[in-house]
Amino acid sequence: MHASVINSLKEIVGSASVLTSLIEREAYAFDSSTYFGLPEVVVFPHSTEEVSRVMRLAHSRRIPVVPRGAGTNLSGGSVPIKGGIALVLTKMNRILEIDLENETALVEPGVVNLDLQRALEPYKYIFAPDPSSQKAATIGGNVGECAGGIRGVKYGVTKNHILGLEVVLPDGSIITTGGLLGEANPEIDLTWLLVGSEGTLGIATKILCKLTRQPEAYQTVLSVFNSLQKAGDAVSEIIARGIVPPTLEIMDRALTRAVDDFIKLGLPRDAEAILLIEVDGYEEEIQRQINVIIEVLKKNGAQSWRSAASAAERETLWLGRRSVNGTIGRLRPAYVVQDVTVPRDRLPEMLERVAAIGTKYGITIVQVAHAGDGNLHPHLLYQPGNQDEILRVEQAAEELFHETLVSEGTLTGEHGVGLEKRSHMKDAFTPDTLEFMHKLKTVFDPAGLLNPAKLLP
Repeated sequence: MHASVINSLKEIVGSASVLTSLIEREAYAFDSSTYFGLPEVVVFPHSTEEVSRVMRLAHSRRIPVVPRGAGTNLSGGSVPIKGGIALVLTKMNRILEIDLENETALVEPGVVNLDLQRALEPYKYIFAPDPSSQKAATIGGNVGECAGGIRGVKYGVTKNHILGLEVVLPDGSIITTGGLLGEANPEIDLTWLLVGSEGTLGIATKILCKLTRQPEAYQTVLSVFNSLQKAGDAVSEIIARGIVPPTLEIMDRALTRAVDDFIKLGLPRDAEAILLIEVDGYEEEIQRQINVIIEVLKKNGAQSWRSAASAAERETLWLGRRSVNGTIGRLRPAYVVQDVTVPRDRLPEMLERVAAIGTKYGITIVQVAHAGDGNLHPHLLYQPGNQDEILRVEQAAEELFHETLVSEGTLTGEHGVGLEKRSHMKDAFTPDTLEFMHKLKTVFDPAGLLNPAKLLP
């Protein structure tokens, strides 16, 4: 990159906020996926104005820009595959306002999800999206990917909890959308268009979050099944009976054993599947729902179940689920995690299909699923350097995508398309639909400089 550009960037954000050495740039050449792309420079803006000035400079010099938060992305969405500027937003990390009267929080994109949750605790509110990476993931990243989380089946994904945005466009201009305009302002709903666009249309610099009151009470049930199919059937019937728990999580046998080996929770090691259920709300309503859930578990062949008798026991049950990603490395040193989603009534069959794909290709696949909304996270395990096994993992992933689309599902529920699934978009959408998406991209970014080579094929 030309020295004049580097000097201009230093003038905008300060010399200490511009990284140019190879070792510094390599730290921002990857995210939590397997992709690698070396940026020519790493820039840390501190304000909307600085983001705008960086984008104006990049636009005038035709330099690609990749916005980035904490780098927890699992699909290569924050990898600077075309070089250029890695624009890291983690220094824009202020909670600007918590407005209890209107039940909103105005934050900058670098605020960590869990930090926002902790700031809301004294007021008995939550920000409902809770991705498993919430200890590190930023709200800006949640917005870019439309992140979900464990309680998404009841409360929805990020898109359902963003009321407005301040956004810097690829040419450096600044727009506001939704609630930041005021309730009375009519508009084309740009907020919904931008949330989930994976940083390809604009860079959110202020985010108006909708807050949700903490439930009065919780009840957690761990149930045991001798097949994934039966666990999936139980999920479908619970929803069909009019109960929408915030959490319905399935783990398979291999994963349950690995978690129990790791943290010694006394989980049922011989279960083919465990189903973790949590309901929330008022005490009286919770008990009614639990009675129905137990009835459904019995009907669908649950071998056993237990309810958390205390807050401490609830936390113990949850510790097993939260330990999944840290546990899988004990099975194999590397894995690829997928994020497919199918209609809920097809979940039982899809769980069995995924297991069969693992057998077919001779690889280990462990499964955890946000079962309430049909979102599967199969982890395909492999040994780094074993090219034959890596090839079989790639083939298994291809078949997984195919089976998902045959089941009228989607390629991603919350991890995004990024680089990983970009080539499969042509299988998921008609040519006319893809052409329209490209036209939208061109309206926002005619030069194609913002997060290039992502999302659209």
